[in-house]
Amino acid sequence: MLNLFAGLLFTSPYLSLSGNVLIEGLGEWVFADHQVLEGLTLTLLTRPGESLSSWSEMLSVMDIHVEGSPRLVANRLRDDLLANCLQMTWEFHWEGEEDVLYEFRSAGCRGQAAGIQEHEIGRITQGPDGPVRIAYATKPEMTPEIRSRWLNLLGSEVGTARGFPIQNLTGVARKPSSPAPEAPTAERQIARWLQEATDALKQQEDLLAELDRLGQEAQADARAYSQKAPNEAGTSVISLHRGRGDGSPGEATTEFKTTDTLVWAILPVGSLPANAQVEMLWYYEGGEAGGEQLIRKFDFPWDPLADTVQGFLSFSQPYTGRYRVEVQVNGEKIGIGRFTIR
Repeated sequence: MLNLFAGLLFTSPYLSLSGNVLIEGLGEWVFADHQVLEGLTLTLLTRPGESLSSWSEMLSVMDIHVEGSPRLVANRLRDDLLANCLQMTWEFHWEGEEDVLYEFRSAGCRGQAAGIQEHEIGRITQGPDGPVRIAYATKPEMTPEIRSRWLNLLGSEVGTARGFPIQNLTGVARKPSSPAPEAPTAERQIARWLQEATDALKQQEDLLAELDRLGQEAQADARAYSQKAPNEAGTSVISLHRGRGDGSPGEATTEFKTTDTLVWAILPVGSLPANAQVEMLWYYEGGEAGGEQLIRKFDFPWDPLADTVQGFLSFSQPYTGRYRVEVQVNGEKIGIGRFTIR
């Protein structure tokens, strides 16, 4: 999962935001990078006058819409950083299943010259859609006073998914120098995770070469794949449709474009028991963004009067490659469909 996210963040186009934002208790910051991807959102902020190529302070927030506890996310992040940054030191200030406060120091972790010290304090808590990470980093190492201040800040409600004082990063970015909004509720979520691991993985030439190879391979065999009929015995073929502008299912197809942001799946099933457990699972099978991953799973409360299972997959920025959708009833696969995005 970590390698897939790193590849997505590196290869995906991102939305450049502009404008300063005042964050209550944290001062003034500038949007340096904002990426909205399938499964996660990443926003990086630096101090005014600084940028991603030249910064001394960075604030990163990431929302991850995948299964996994904050503790699992923190340990994967730590393991990846230790593998790529031999001089790194890592410390858990607390490590609960749903709440983690960590600190690390490293030299050269983001591809900088050896000996440049980085120092980060981060908090990972559980949000309504998955783990949320908020982190503060400096170059060089923090002074004892700054370290104590940020440990206290991120160790308080400010450092949690529900407590971070920006209600909507995109909305705030359109209003330069706007005052900080009220503390967000569960529906006003902002994000975090993976910043350090992503930057470290970006520097690996072998990863970049592999992503490039997979992307070219996906383009070459996309048409042949999309025309291949499912060969699972006893399963039906799920009908796939391009979403219309109003969100309803339109043209039936197995070949989609990156401009298609809505894919409908429809499967007639006849009558099912009233207590049937119906699930629709969407998989990314391979291509531009790496290898196979389960990207969405939907549970359907079954209506005994219904005779069709239908659902859709929405994208903010689709990735080219091969996809699969399955319908399962009481854990048994009854339908499958395959499609490509080119």
